[in-house]
Amino acid sequence: MQVEVKHLDSFTREIKIIVPWKELEKSFKVEFNSFRKKISMPGYRKGKVPIPLVKANYGKSFEVDFIDKNMDKYYRKALKSENFSPINRAQISDLNFEETSDLKFTAIFEVVPEYSLPDYNKIKISMTRYTSTDTDMEKALDEMQNKFSTLKTIEEGASSGHYVECDLEELDENNSPIDGKKQEGRFLRLGEGYIKNQAEETLLGIKAKENRTITVVMDNDAKVNYNVKARKVQELMKPELNDEFAKIADPNAKTLKELKNKIQKQIDKSLEDDFNAAKKNEIMNWFVTKTKFEPPKSMVENYINNMIEDLKSKSREAKNMEEKQLKEIYSVTAKQQIKWYLIQEKLIEKEQVNISENDLKTEIENQIKNLIDQNPDIKKYFKKPQNKKRFKEEMEIKKLFKNLENYLIIKEVTKSTDQLREDQEKEKKGKK
Repeated sequence: MQVEVKHLDSFTREIKIIVPWKELEKSFKVEFNSFRKKISMPGYRKGKVPIPLVKANYGKSFEVDFIDKNMDKYYRKALKSENFSPINRAQISDLNFEETSDLKFTAIFEVVPEYSLPDYNKIKISMTRYTSTDTDMEKALDEMQNKFSTLKTIEEGASSGHYVECDLEELDENNSPIDGKKQEGRFLRLGEGYIKNQAEETLLGIKAKENRTITVVMDNDAKVNYNVKARKVQELMKPELNDEFAKIADPNAKTLKELKNKIQKQIDKSLEDDFNAAKKNEIMNWFVTKTKFEPPKSMVENYINNMIEDLKSKSREAKNMEEKQLKEIYSVTAKQQIKWYLIQEKLIEKEQVNISENDLKTEIENQIKNLIDQNPDIKKYFKKPQNKKRFKEEMEIKKLFKNLENYLIIKEVTKSTDQLREDQEKEKKGKK
């Protein structure tokens, strides 16, 4: 067998394979004789049909089977001899074979690209640490109050913050109702969501059984007209912030002060978790940028296809989007994620990250102990080998990031969450 290898790019290989007839002749004859024994034709007993007749009538069918079997056999031999591990199904071309001739074909496939990790003794990244303000506490308490609030129907016209229960009808450019675009029993809160600015002003003072036409500005700046038929106007009645409310909101809190302390701990933990998540992303981005190689196309395409399939299963809007548009949206993310996945594997090996069976067992027992109340089926979950394997991989990744933090040099800036909200609002206005 002759094998000629070409490196088409960092991850694509082409191998041209020639298997001499002398190497195939014996197996060809043995398999043909076995094939002939199964053939019967009028005037001849099964297995006794003359060879020329068998070849004339069934020769091509036999050759197709023989080619498939031997092409796979010698393709695998070539991969082993050249030490290739394809990550996708090979594309076969230039196939040529007939009895007494050599078997020739070309296979093109992808492999994990060869690359070197960058020197990561000093991973320099910039981070912003956000600190909480009184606004965070106010928002958290307000959210709790809303959870335990009630709605009171009012007779006077709607004011900012009031709810309008209504039927909505989308209108065309002539302000005529569009078929199939009616929504019944919707709740609009004045001053929130899309009911701001002009839309809110139009609905101020609206009462039950009254109709008004509003113009809503969507996220993409498109303007949509709706006819609003009010069923009722309601006011949100919030409970007073006191010790009694604290006991209702959290049975383990005896006073409002205790409740606030608990909330503050949750806010601080959330900010710390966000900081750590951002730190992981910065580490990933550092390696993806510094490590020079192109991710294999087949892996990127599989990632994109899986993301699109998942999105379409969850979003009706995505089902109506063109495949090309969705692929463009996910293209950059897919390349980054596949690249990081390959880098991560090499880092785990270099950093000698290993999770022993005892460590795995201990951590699973901890998970079961901590989560059994919320998830009674968690024991069954960990009995499945694939779930244990996935959990072990998660532990390896967690351990890897802990190792990598030893090489971090962080340039840290501190900002308040008020500044964060202000920056987000500016960015949102900038996009418009």
